[in-house]
Amino acid sequence: MKQNIIYSIIFFFVLFGLKYLFDKSDVQTMLVYSAIGTVIFFIYRVVVRKMLYKQKDQEN
Repeated sequence: MKQNIIYSIIFFFVLFGLKYLFDKSDVQTMLVYSAIGTVIFFIYRVVVRKMLYKQKDQEN
């Protein structure tokens, strides 16, 4: 779980940096979009990957 949180924080800063470089909209909008992207990334890392690995283990 700790690793997922660290990856999510890194993902947030990378996403925010890319939006800052290429989007040039106001900072509040960039923060909101980066936070939404980070939440989706975190949910994927915690929930979806566990389900995929369980299905893969059951097939083998």
